[in-house]
Amino acid sequence: MSRLKDRVAIVTGASSGIGEACAKALAAEGARVVVAARRADRLATLVRDIEAAGGVALARAADATLEDEVEALFRFADDNFGPLDLLVNSAGIADHTPTDTITLARFREVMDANLTSAFLCSRAAFIRMKAKKRGRIINIGSISAKIPRPHNIAYASSKFGLEGMTRALALDGRDHGITVSILHPGSTKTGLMPGMAARPAKDSMEASEIAAIATLMACLPDETNLIEALAFPIGQPFLGRG
Repeated sequence: MSRLKDRVAIVTGASSGIGEACAKALAAEGARVVVAARRADRLATLVRDIEAAGGVALARAADATLEDEVEALFRFADDNFGPLDLLVNSAGIADHTPTDTITLARFREVMDANLTSAFLCSRAAFIRMKAKKRGRIINIGSISAKIPRPHNIAYASSKFGLEGMTRALALDGRDHGITVSILHPGSTKTGLMPGMAARPAKDSMEASEIAAIATLMACLPDETNLIEALAFPIGQPFLGRG
């Protein structure tokens, strides 16, 4: 399929999990994808997989919490593929630390990974998309932005913040043809939490299922925005969740 033929995309957090699945799905739709994360070896494997499937991708190792590395990432995309059309902010980490024991350093680490990274990348994308009067940003949120779990103060705060950032970006982008949305996955088989890969299908989704929703968002007409989506397996509690 080629619904995104020749569109230029950047996917952060692409070395594993949802980011990796999104990169593969977007490339399968014809996008030229720059995959970014800190693990260069995993990115190289991902690029080989995408190319073997007939897609186009380039890797750029980058820490999305560092301003200079984010700027270098976006210049790399400019130089190799041209003007940016799509950004998927998937970089992030999970944390389950009780409120009375979490350190300030750890709280800041989670906020930087999940929220500051999205700000830095979205700002860089905004500059480019505003100039061309079109573009789309998709943030990967979490069901924890709706119903937090216990011992989840840093992670929930970061994902609630990401939802607020999404709405602010969508408002700021409205007059410039920029659409911004957020996708909240429930329990998904990724490397963020130990033991997730072994959970049955009714209790945890595949990363490819979340990528399919992100791709649907990406393939909408420029004038249409699915601003928010929430997906979770039928076996996972939502209201009153455990």
